[in-house]
Amino acid sequence: MPTASTRRTTGAVTRARGRTARPRSSTVPAPEGSEVTIAFDGVAVKKWFARATEAPWDATAATWREFFALKSIGAVVEVDNDRETVNATEVESHGLNFPSCKAEALARAKANTVRFRQNYLVMAAAAALIGCECAAFGLALTLFYVHLAATSDKILGELELGTRGALKWNAEVVAGVPRKRLRRVTLASAIVLFLLSDATANTYAVVRSVMWTSVVAVIHAMLRPIDLKGTLANIVKEFRAAKSKEELKDAAQAGFNSMKAWIGEKVKPENAKPVFVVEKGARKTNRTGNEEEEQAKRENPDGAIDVDAKKVEENKFYLPHDRVEDDT
Repeated sequence: MPTASTRRTTGAVTRARGRTARPRSSTVPAPEGSEVTIAFDGVAVKKWFARATEAPWDATAATWREFFALKSIGAVVEVDNDRETVNATEVESHGLNFPSCKAEALARAKANTVRFRQNYLVMAAAAALIGCECAAFGLALTLFYVHLAATSDKILGELELGTRGALKWNAEVVAGVPRKRLRRVTLASAIVLFLLSDATANTYAVVRSVMWTSVVAVIHAMLRPIDLKGTLANIVKEFRAAKSKEELKDAAQAGFNSMKAWIGEKVKPENAKPVFVVEKGARKTNRTGNEEEEQAKRENPDGAIDVDAKKVEENKFYLPHDRVEDDT
């Protein structure tokens, strides 16, 4: 004899018959009028990673003027009356600014993380060296950097320019030392010093430095506006990476959006650029002593100036004999 609980269970099963089970959705539809979030796009991330790793590891970094987007904000004019010279100095400041929306911030981050990749790597290397916790590990990092420099012709060329030709090198020798031997010795010494030091603490220090550098890099990438040079470079890379009609269409759309963003950045109003004048020395006047005396005579005791007398004196003409008689 079925009990009450059995009847309730049977009734529930009977009502469930004939219904199709619907799969549960992992996302909840956003209410009408709410802001739509940007979903994770694995294909876009894959394309960005391919573009970020396209250049060689020792590619030349951008100049720091480009990195901070330096621009003119004014001028200082220095006037030296004694030497009769004029010098003008331009005052520059960074061009970083906040993006106007999330889409602009995302576009800046995607473009600048690729363009300034080498600058971020230099910052990470310096942060890791500064953040090391013992001298042995710092020396190991230094030797490893020397090993990388001895491996790359581009880095050696930059060092030669930085030292104004003091560093001599070629394909076989660097500063009088064979390159192969230098690479082997520096790499082996770096490994030995790393193992002798506290590897766990130093590895944590390196990871910490790289994480902080990544945060700074992302912030800079979002604050750094996309200029014309970066826009054209992104368009060229997009078209080179396209392999089908759909990818070409996407590249054209991306290029259009990039140019639109650049034009929107250029049409933003700019503040007037001030000019500061710094004057040194006393001014030199062209008036003679007689003119100054005449000017003093035309002034009344109360400080007023006889304008009519001044005009008459300026419009008065003398003949040679009249001036002699007048002086006598």
